[in-house]
Amino acid sequence: MSLEGRTEGARELILAVFRLGVADYLGHSYSHDGDAPLRNIGHRWASEAATFLNGAWAASLADLIGLDAGAIWREARLRGDPKTCLLA
Repeated sequence: MSLEGRTEGARELILAVFRLGVADYLGHSYSHDGDAPLRNIGHRWASEAATFLNGAWAASLADLIGLDAGAIWREARLRGDPKTCLLA
């Protein structure tokens, strides 16, 4: 495996961590396939997900792949707010 392949794999793994965090925050099921139907699973992990998405680990991981953790957290909160949510 080349260094480029490892870099791409690491990037995909970090993106999956953020997708899972946002899904947990919103109370949705998460599928890495992308074509699974959206299912509500409750907000059992919402506080832990919020802590991660708003924390130092998220900032550090996002920085590694050139993303802004603050923007991800802001978008998750917007999608979770019934007043601004397009999914509701």
